[in-house]
Amino acid sequence: MRLRERLYRWEWNLRASPEELWPLLSDTNRFNRDVGVGSIDSRAAGSGCRRVRLGRLLEWEEEPFEWERPRRFGVVRRFLRGPLRELHVVVELEPRGGGTHLSYEVRAMPQNALGAAAIPIQIGRVSARRFDRTIRHYDELARAPLTPSNIVLLGNGGTPRHAPGGKERLERAARALAEGGAPAAHVERLVETVARGDDLQLSRLRPYALAEEWGTSRREALELCLRATRAGLLELRWDLLCPLCRGAAESPSHLADLDRRVHCDSCEIDFDAELDRSVEVTFRPSLAIREVEAVEYCVGGPGVTPHVVAQQMLAPGEERALRLEVEPGSYRWRLHGRPGATPLRAQAGEPLEVLLRNGEEGQRLAVVERTAWSDLAATAAEVTALQVFRDLFASEVVRAGEPVSVGSLAVVFTDLRDSTRFYREIGTRPRSPRCATTSISCAAPSRRREARS
Repeated sequence: MRLRERLYRWEWNLRASPEELWPLLSDTNRFNRDVGVGSIDSRAAGSGCRRVRLGRLLEWEEEPFEWERPRRFGVVRRFLRGPLRELHVVVELEPRGGGTHLSYEVRAMPQNALGAAAIPIQIGRVSARRFDRTIRHYDELARAPLTPSNIVLLGNGGTPRHAPGGKERLERAARALAEGGAPAAHVERLVETVARGDDLQLSRLRPYALAEEWGTSRREALELCLRATRAGLLELRWDLLCPLCRGAAESPSHLADLDRRVHCDSCEIDFDAELDRSVEVTFRPSLAIREVEAVEYCVGGPGVTPHVVAQQMLAPGEERALRLEVEPGSYRWRLHGRPGATPLRAQAGEPLEVLLRNGEEGQRLAVVERTAWSDLAATAAEVTALQVFRDLFASEVVRAGEPVSVGSLAVVFTDLRDSTRFYREIGTRPRSPRCATTSISCAAPSRRREARS
């Protein structure tokens, strides 16, 4: 049998705009799950590539995704084992009449006769039906906010799996929160989210994102999540965020487990943990109430790094001009694995024009990204400063002797009335058990300070 490449191209005219569709379609982890792709195992393979395994039969090396938000993304997979040799995917979103003309193109090269026979069935028929169903559903969903409580489960999402006795524990936790004074409407929303929400969203609940969805203050949402943890409804984690990909390189359950030096496998860098920047507090449902699968279906799509507006693979000596539709603000472009970056500034109403250059001998991944960090992150510095946190989690402290950066710190203290005269009369040392004072020295706060428990 003569082996030849198969090309499939599907097109849709959708009502939602490219900007509305992009958060859903670019989340390739969710999309692959919703179209029925199985879970994968992956590891870094150097130069931004990943070694990926799906089941026992399929293994491939995946090149970094390329994209220009919100118009286009694609990926190339070169198979090391299985019936395929190569797979190329390109998705394009073109604005049309207030909506979107969407094209989804797949080019598949078989490795053997089995692949040549399987491609028309698996991709040409099965995947085509699933793509159509999922994309049409995304078109309906795109015009509503993507939140934990309004996602309709598709594909492998299945029905929420409650632990044995989980529903009863959920009800008890809700009663405890209400009796503790938490607003009834917020408790109801949180309980609904935990009971019916989507696994991929629930695996990393962000309290400030919940606050935006509910229309309440960030502090109220954060304190509710903290109290829900004590009530047995949620579990708390400390995500150590990589400064480049901004993904969670580690997620310990306790502050005492934080290490100052952290390694990100994806970006191949080490970085220092900073409580006010790279340590974020997130939550997930308690395992005693609901089982949430933290599995991967795709590891490198644009949705993994939403702060990256464009990513391109450049050949040695290549230059590439981009014209990007972005929000106003500060950006930069850099080459993966190389120090330094070129600052950029986007003006309101104007596209961001970037000229990428690769002066390296080998091919390099060029990244254009926002420099500002998301303000939806509840940082460890903010959380540990709350009185409710200190009341509920008195034992949560950084490990003794572990220097972790806390950034800028403001210290507020009070003094006794007429303390100068008081100390002049009795001195600073205690004269009796009934009259004890403590001497405190305070220096002006520095820009960066090392905190030890």
